[in-house]
This record gives sequence, C-alpha cells and structure tokens, in this order.
Amino acid sequence: MNQTKLKTPVKMGYGMAETGITAVQLFTQIYLLKFYTEIVGLNSSLAGIALSISVIWDAISDPLMGRISDHTRSRFGRRRPYIFIGGILLSLSVLLLFSPPEIASQLGKFVYLLSVYLLVNTAMTIISVPHIALGGELSFERNERTAVFGWRLFFSNIGMLIGMIVPAAILQSLGDESAKENIITSRTIAGEIVSLVILVSSVITFWVTRGRDNIQTDKSKQLPFFQSFGSVFKNKMFLILLFAFVIATIGRTFNSAIALYYYEYRLGLKESQVVINILLPFFLVLMLSIGFWVWISKKIGRKIPAFLGVFGLGVLTVIAYPLFPYGELRPPLIAAFFGGIFAGSILIMDSILTDVVDYDEFKTGEKREGLYFGIWKMGVKFSQAFGIAITGFLLDIIGFQNGLITQSQEVGFRLAMIFGPGVGFFFILGSLIFLFFPLTDAKHIQVQRILTKRTLKNLI
Repeated sequence: MNQTKLKTPVKMGYGMAETGITAVQLFTQIYLLKFYTEIVGLNSSLAGIALSISVIWDAISDPLMGRISDHTRSRFGRRRPYIFIGGILLSLSVLLLFSPPEIASQLGKFVYLLSVYLLVNTAMTIISVPHIALGGELSFERNERTAVFGWRLFFSNIGMLIGMIVPAAILQSLGDESAKENIITSRTIAGEIVSLVILVSSVITFWVTRGRDNIQTDKSKQLPFFQSFGSVFKNKMFLILLFAFVIATIGRTFNSAIALYYYEYRLGLKESQVVINILLPFFLVLMLSIGFWVWISKKIGRKIPAFLGVFGLGVLTVIAYPLFPYGELRPPLIAAFFGGIFAGSILIMDSILTDVVDYDEFKTGEKREGLYFGIWKMGVKFSQAFGIAITGFLLDIIGFQNGLITQSQEVGFRLAMIFGPGVGFFFILGSLIFLFFPLTDAKHIQVQRILTKRTLKNLI
C-alpha cells in the first residue's frame, strides 16, 4: 500500500484526464438535448428516450469495466491502458455527435442520436471508471486521498468551463445567436475543441501516472463477477452513500438539462449572457471553494461538511430560482456565488467512497476499487438517464413548443418550478439520506491501521 506523500505534479497529472471527461459531460448535458430538439428537429420525447437509453447502457457497462480493470495485468498497469484507449475513442466519437448529417425522418434522427451517443458513452466508460479507481489507489493516507480528489475536482471544473463556455463564446462571436447556421457552426467547432482536450488530457494522465499503477492482488481471493457484484450490494455503508449520491445526482441532471430553457424562457436571457455572467462565476467560485472543503474536512472530518454543503445547495435552489425577476442578471449571479461554494463539497463524496472500499478490503481481503467505482458510476448514470428522460417528457407536459422564440408565461413559471423546487428537492433528500452513513472517521482510521499491519505481515 502506498503511504508516501504524493508530489503535487503527480496529483495534478492524475487529475488532468478529468478535464476532458467533464468537458464532454457538460458539453452534452447542457447543449445536446436543445441542439437535437431545436436545430436537428427531433421530437423532445424521442430525444429524451435516445439519451436515456445511451446513459443506461453506460451505467450497465460501468461495473463490468471496473471488474475488467481490477483484473487487468499489463506492463502499463491495470488502469492506465484504459485511460489512454478510452481517451482516443471518446475524442473521435464526440466529433460525430454534434456533426449529424441531413436526415429527414424522425426515426432516422432518433437512430443517429442513439447510435452515436451509445458510442460516446461506451468510450466514456472505458476511460472514466479506471481513472476514478486509480485515484483511490495513488495513496493510502486519508488526507492525501482528499487532496487527490480535490485536484480531480479542480480539473473537472476546468473541463466544465470548457464544455460550457466554448460553445457559447463561439456562437456569440458569430453574431446572431438565434441563426440556425451559426448554432450549427458553433457546435461543430466546439466539438472539435472538446475532442482535442480529451485526447491531450488523457495522454498527460497516462504519462504522468506511470509507475503508480502497480497494485497486486491475491487471485485466490477473487470471487466470480456476479458473486462479487452481488456482495457489493450487501455492504450497507456503500448502499447508503450510493443512494444519497444518486438522489442528489438526479437533481444535478435536472439542473444541467433544464438550465438554458429556464434562463432563456423564464428570465429572458441570451445563451452568452447565461454562460458568461452566471455559469462561469458559479464554476469559478466552485473551483476556489475546493481548498476550503479540503481544509475543513481535515479539521472536523468529512461527514458534516458534505451534508451541510449539499443541504445548503438544496435550500438555496428551492427558495431562490422561482423568485428571480425577468431580465435581471444580478439575482441569479448572487445565487451562483453561494451555490458554487456549497457545490464544492461534492469532492468529499468521492473521497468517502475510498473509505468504504477500505472497509470492504478489511472484511473480504480483496481490493475491488474498480468494481466499487464502477457500480458507483452506474448508479450515477442511472440517475442521469432518469433525469434526462424525465426532462424531455416534462418539456412536453408543461406545454413547451420547440422552435418558438418566446414561450407563454405559464411555461416560464413551470420551468421555474422544475429548476427551483424540483431540483432542490433532490439535493435536500440526498443530504438527509447521507446523515445515516455509519462509517465514522475514527472507525476508518482503525480499519486503515489493521490493513497496514495485514500488508506488512504478508510482506514478511
């Protein structure tokens, strides 16, 4: 077990791949549904179904990918080869997603979106599951792990900025933001930029982490896949943490998918105004808050800060967003500032999951980071699929009309209720479930001591 203090370049290099991964995720979460419904002309419900099917496949494949990487033996390690291969595949597939050919029929548009987004999500699984699992293995020391996942979240937010700002900035530079030709051009160019980012960032992570991906496991203790998969769901600590995070992620998905609709049709703001004046400050504050959350988790533990951050985000969302006046930027900007601070607490969740993996190793004697993080991401993807599918149907239910420059006041109000109380409910519920998480910091420290003694005994 690696208990040495990691050098900052190693932590940074590990986190770099998250730049491309998150850039693709946010690029698709914010722009894909709107692009295919308003520009390509695909029915909202069909678009929601295509996206949710793709994400469900992504979710199902995550535990399998985790298991595969757990059992991979190569001279490059067991996680790093997939970071390299997945980065290349994701780079190529994202190019196709925002460059669809001219297709007349609804069925043809549906099939194209479904097939290409399936390819994108397959590539995402190949790179993202081994990458997050590798983060839990770089160090065995608690505070070092929090710092590792802090750097991962830092670069994740850089990826968020790229995936969010680049498409809007290109569209703004082209002039008329409502012109179909300009929107198509901006999305195509943005796809090329994001494609380059994922390629470069994955190669950097692959290179910098060389020699760090060499953990050996006892094959005699490895269970068959389905038996091992089932045993994970018998871990009550993991189930509580997973359930809390999944519920909160449904809220995050609603937020991302409905954001541009809310700001444009409820508040009357242009896409460039939203991205530059609201979303950009939100993510900048989030990035700056990471150091605070790492510091406070060292001082008082991780459970209470994680709860307060997610709960505070939920309360803010429920109260603020239905009340914002039409056409004004200052109120949502203030909410973005405080929301960014609260949202920074999310890094604590990933670092707590590594504690659960340690507890599982203590109980079973088997290192299963890949399987645990694969199931973790599977749960997150299922919640994203649910959120995306429901968003598409909700747009139809509330009377949203594709292709109209303006919507009725009733539609605007309904968008506000989804974006405010609808999203905030899931944050609050997820934080309350998390309060039942039983693994304390003191108990985890004790588990780590036992694992350390066990490892030293095996080496003698």
